[in-house]
Amino acid sequence: MKQSRYNAGLPRPMELKNVQRIGVFKLRNIGDVLMITPLLRALRQTFPAARLTAIVNAGTEAMLANNPHIDDVIVYRRNEPSTLRRELGFLRELRRARFDLTITGTEGDRAAWGSLLSGARYRLGVKSYKWGRFDLRRRIFNLAAAPSLPGPMHEVERHFFFAEAAGLRLHDSAPGPLVLEIPPALRAWAENQLASLCPARIVHVHPVSRWLWKCWDNQAMAAVIDWLQSERETRVVVTTGPVERERLRAREIVALCHTPPLFFDGNLDLTQLAAISASCDGYLGIDTAPMHMAAAVGIPVLALFGPTSPESWGPWNARARVLSGRCACNIEGRTVCDWSAGAVRACLASICVEEVQAALDELLFVPA
Repeated sequence: MKQSRYNAGLPRPMELKNVQRIGVFKLRNIGDVLMITPLLRALRQTFPAARLTAIVNAGTEAMLANNPHIDDVIVYRRNEPSTLRRELGFLRELRRARFDLTITGTEGDRAAWGSLLSGARYRLGVKSYKWGRFDLRRRIFNLAAAPSLPGPMHEVERHFFFAEAAGLRLHDSAPGPLVLEIPPALRAWAENQLASLCPARIVHVHPVSRWLWKCWDNQAMAAVIDWLQSERETRVVVTTGPVERERLRAREIVALCHTPPLFFDGNLDLTQLAAISASCDGYLGIDTAPMHMAAAVGIPVLALFGPTSPESWGPWNARARVLSGRCACNIEGRTVCDWSAGAVRACLASICVEEVQAALDELLFVPA
C-alpha cells in the first residue's frame, strides 16, 4: 500500500477486519456524485473482494451507470412526498445491505443517520456538530475526521483527505480521473446525432445552469459560438437542461448566433448528454454538472467560473482550463455582485470574449 500523500499529523491506520460490504453516501447533486468516482476506484483497489454500494439522491444515479468499481446503487427518492413510509423504505434498503463499513462524503444529517442506522460496524465521516457536546451525532462516527482542511483543496481530493484523516489508508492515495462510462450503443447513437457536422471539429457548448447566476453574458457566449464556426471552421453543438428557465436562456443565446449551431433544447437525458460530450473534440461551458461530465469523458474543457470556487469545483481533468473573474464574491465570500434576476455577475462579466477565444485557441487549436 502506498504511503499517504496526506500523512502529516494523521492518526495511525485503522485495522479494519472482515470488511466485506461497503456503503458510500453522496446525497448531493449530479456533479457531486461524479466527484466520488475516484474514491470508489480507490476503495475497489483497497478492498478488491468487498461488495461496494453507492447511496445517492434520485436523479443522480445515471452518473454511476456502468461504473466498473461498484456493485450496487441505493437511491434515496428525495423528490417524493416526505413520508414515514419513504424513510422506512430507505432504511430497510440500508439494513438489507448489511454494511461493514460506511463512508459519508457530505456533512448532511441524513447521510450521518443513515450510516448509523444501517448497522455498520465501522462508520467513517466528518465530525461537524452544530450543537456542540449536545449533538447526538457525536456518537455516529467511530472513524471521524475534523472538518478543517490544510488549505484550498478540490472536492475530489477532499474525499481522500477525510478518509485518510480518519485513519483509512487507501491503496492509491492520489486521486485518479473521474469515471463516467459510455456504453458502445450510446456512443453509436451520439455519433449518429452528430453525423451531419462531420468531418469538422466539433465543440460542445453547455451555456446554462439551473442556477442562472452562474451564466455568462448571452451576447458574449453567442459571439464565441459564431467565432468558432466562422473563424475556426468548427461546428458547435449547444445543449441545455430540461428546466424551463434554462431552456429559455439557451434559446436566447442560440437566437443571437449568426451561424446557428446544432441545438438540443432540453431533450437529452444525462447519459445522452455525456455521450454527446464524449463524441466532441472539446467543451466550453460554465460551472455546472455537464462541465464535470465533459471532464469525466476526457475531452479538453474550458470552464467559465464566477461566484463559485474553481479551486474546489473546477473540472477534474488534466486537459482542462478555467477562466475566473476574481472578485470578493469568490475570494472572500462577500456578496458584492448584482444578484437580481437576470443579472450577469460582475466576476463573470469581467471575462471578455477575446480572453475566451485565446483560451480556446490554446486548448483546442495549438498542437501540443
